[in-house]
Amino acid sequence: MTIDSPTTHIRHTSEISIADILIDVRHPADVEQQPISLPDMRIISIPFFNLEQQLDNLDKSSSYLLYCDKGIMSRLQAQLMRDRGFEQVAVFIQVI
Repeated sequence: MTIDSPTTHIRHTSEISIADILIDVRHPADVEQQPISLPDMRIISIPFFNLEQQLDNLDKSSSYLLYCDKGIMSRLQAQLMRDRGFEQVAVFIQVI
């Protein structure tokens, strides 16, 4: 399932590709309590409050999926990444 939001132009998806890098922007305590298990996917944990400072360490040509529990913080952080020149950014929606 892929949803395009016309107001923010941030794609929402539950589909992943082997080339995608998932950025878990949840608080470290939430990550520890409910870790994401997606075999064969590169997952990095960068809390929302640290992402802006870490952007220089990320490759702008890579494809990123951002994840948080409700999708609100991941959407805000995806927009931040877009504003900083990252073109391949989407919000990951975990389908249970």
